[in-house]
Amino acid sequence: MNLNGETSTSSRRKLVLKTNTPSDLSKALVLYQPFPGGQCVGRNLVLNANTERKPARHLLKPKIKTESKEKIKKTHEKSDPKKSSYSNMFWLGMVLAVTVILSLTKSNRDWDLCDTKSMVVDLKLLKQELTTNLYGQFLADTSIINALEEFQVTDEQMKVLILLGGPGTGKTWTTHLIANSTSEKTNQVSLHLGPWSSLQEIQAAFNELKCCRWNFIFIEDSDYADSQQIGTLVDMVSSVSQNISCARRKIVMILTSNYGQKEFAKLLFRELERLGTRYTVSHEDIRETVKKLTSPLINGFAQRKVPFIPIPYLPLEKMQLEQCIHNDLVLKKKVAPPDVINKIIQHFRFFPAPKDYFVVAGCKTVPTFVNLYT
Repeated sequence: MNLNGETSTSSRRKLVLKTNTPSDLSKALVLYQPFPGGQCVGRNLVLNANTERKPARHLLKPKIKTESKEKIKKTHEKSDPKKSSYSNMFWLGMVLAVTVILSLTKSNRDWDLCDTKSMVVDLKLLKQELTTNLYGQFLADTSIINALEEFQVTDEQMKVLILLGGPGTGKTWTTHLIANSTSEKTNQVSLHLGPWSSLQEIQAAFNELKCCRWNFIFIEDSDYADSQQIGTLVDMVSSVSQNISCARRKIVMILTSNYGQKEFAKLLFRELERLGTRYTVSHEDIRETVKKLTSPLINGFAQRKVPFIPIPYLPLEKMQLEQCIHNDLVLKKKVAPPDVINKIIQHFRFFPAPKDYFVVAGCKTVPTFVNLYT
C-alpha cells in the first residue's frame, strides 16, 4: 500500500490489467518482437483491433523470388511442347552452322596468317645469279628457274631437284648461289650423306622444316649413301609431301650426284662433231639421255613413285675453265696476266684424247692453283 492507503501494483501487473481491458488495447504498451533472429525492444504501437501486424518489407524478397520462379515454371509447363521442340531445333541448327563455318574458314585464316613476305622468293634475283655466275650450264639454270616458277604458283609442298653431272661442273656452286640469293627469306638446311651420316641425322634435317616459309634442303654426297639411308630419305620425302599440318609451306630439296657424266659427255661430243655448241643441245636430247640413267638414288625415287626433276650439267670446256679462273681472281681481288692463266690451265687434264674437248675435273681445283700462282 502507498501513503494514501491504496494498494500498490507493479508496472508488470498494470500491463497485464491494461491488456486484459478491451477498451484500452489501442493505448497498451506491448513488447514488440520481430521475426526470429531479431532483437526484442519495447515500443508503443497504435494498433487497430482489426489490423494484423505485417513483416518488414526486406524480409519479403526471398518469398517474392520463390514465387516468381514458381510462376516461370508453371508458364513453361503450360507452353506448347511443339513450339519448345522447334525452338531447340532452331538453336541446335544455328550452333551446327557456326561450327561448320568456322571449320571451313580455318584453313583460310591459316592461309592469311602465312601471307607474309617470307612466302615470296625473288626468282628474278636467283635467275640473274645463276645466268651470271654459273658458266656454260644454260640447260641447268633454265631448268631450275622454270621448276621454281611453276612451283611458286601451285599448291604443291614438295619439289625435288637432282643435279646430275661430273665433278667440277657447278652443282655445288649452284647450291651456293641459291642459298645466297634467298638467304634472308628462306629456311635452309644442309645435309651430307655417307658412312658418317646416321638415320637420325636425316630425320633431324626434315624436322627443321618450318611452316609458312620456303624451305631449302641441300643434300651433298648422295652417291655415298647406302640403301638404308636412301630408303629413309625417300620415306621422309613421302611423309613430308603428304603432311597437311602446315597450311602453307614450300620445300625444295636439292641433291647433287655425279651420275650422268659419261652420258652427257657423249651427247655433247656428238653435238660438237656436228659443228654445234653446248648451247645447241636440245632439252629433248637431255630428256632422252636422262631416261637411260640409273643409280641407287634415282632407282629409290622411281620405285616409290616420288617425282623428281633431273637437272643436267654438261662437262666444261676450256672457255668455261678460263671463266672460273677469272671469277676466282675477282673474288680474291687479285689480277693475273695471261701467261699466269695459261700456266694454271696446264695443270688440268682434258678428254677425250686427242680432241681434248672437256675438262676432267671441271673447276674443282681452280682456287688452289690461283693461290699458287698469285
